[in-house]
Amino acid sequence: MQGNRAGHEGGVTLSIVAPVYNEEANIEKVIRYWRGVLKKGRIIGEIVVTNDGSKDKSLEILNRLKDEFDREDGHDVDSRVPLVVISLEKNGGYGMALSNSIRNSSGRYVLTIDSDGQFDAGEYRLLLERLEKDNLDLVTGYRKGKKDTVLKVFLDRVLNLILRVMFGLKLKDTNCALKLGKGELIRGINIESKGYPTPTELIIKSSVLNASIGEVGVSHFDRKGGISKLKPFRTGVNMLKFLVYLRLKIWLFKSNVISRI
Repeated sequence: MQGNRAGHEGGVTLSIVAPVYNEEANIEKVIRYWRGVLKKGRIIGEIVVTNDGSKDKSLEILNRLKDEFDREDGHDVDSRVPLVVISLEKNGGYGMALSNSIRNSSGRYVLTIDSDGQFDAGEYRLLLERLEKDNLDLVTGYRKGKKDTVLKVFLDRVLNLILRVMFGLKLKDTNCALKLGKGELIRGINIESKGYPTPTELIIKSSVLNASIGEVGVSHFDRKGGISKLKPFRTGVNMLKFLVYLRLKIWLFKSNVISRI
């Protein structure tokens, strides 16, 4: 995917998609870095973000960056990396914001990522290498040396155990935000989760649709600014409720009672 910037039938090769909520402390540095990754790799790419009703200056920063990039790139198709900004007036949750970004993407491949700087978009290369080598549809990262509280690390391990039992998923870190998949697969998934379960939902539904899935280790960094929006106890309870819902829905789908998962 590097070299002469050969795109997908003249279109976008890689879409970096993310939700944004109250990330004024991180978002400018993060977006500039993502753009640098695509330009350095000579990728025909785009960055698609959804501002999820932020109450700080996130949207102001995003719009300023969009205007700046448009002016800088002009009509030079070979070097353009557009920033697409969608804005929701009210906070709808992580899942809704990510889903909006995905739906507005056009890349042959889609890279999902958080906007807080805890993942390196440059590691798309690791995921893409595994995807192409093994002819997979989706590759999820697993966080090596996760930079988080002991409680959150413990909850993730419990989650992975539950997923093995309920869905037969033998993966190390289903809820890692950094994933790379074929655009037609990612855009075809109906994201229903509003928050924390969203990355796991992508994996579960891809599996139900018989997508081939792999995983590779990725870096995980401390936040450079802002605060986490995660409330562990409430999040854990809601996660369990959502997984039970998904288990029932999958049964109905496989029983031909409903037509869409």
